[in-house]
Formats: sequence, structure tokens, C-alpha cells
Amino acid sequence: MGTYHQLTGAISPGGLLFTCEEDDCGRRLVIDRDRGEMVVIDHGDPFALHQGVVGGVEMSPPRVVPT
Repeated sequence: MGTYHQLTGAISPGGLLFTCEEDDCGRRLVIDRDRGEMVVIDHGDPFALHQGVVGGVEMSPPRVVPT
């Protein structure tokens, strides 16, 4: 299981920009509020679980369902 990284959200011209607070990660993603789409700009640490919150938008780690 990976470690948890905190995402910090800010308003940007393209929507809500989330940036990982960990220096060695670099994950960035943007949520287009008009379309409701999420685009990952930089993937960052593939083993980390990213979570963050801004305003009424909450992001939490995905649930892993055993197969």
C-alpha cells in the first residue's frame, strides 16, 4: 500500500488546479468545472494515494475492491 499525499487546490483559468504538496512527487491535475472533467497533467508518484479538498469539491483515495 502506498503513502498518502495531500493535494492543495487553487482556482486557475482552466478550472480547479490540484498540486501535490510533496516535493519529490509533482502530481498535478485540473478539474474543468463547466464540463465536470478531470485531466491529470503530471502523474507524480504512481504508488502514492492522493487526497485533497477545496470548497465543495472533495477528493479521496479510490477504494480497492479485491478480485
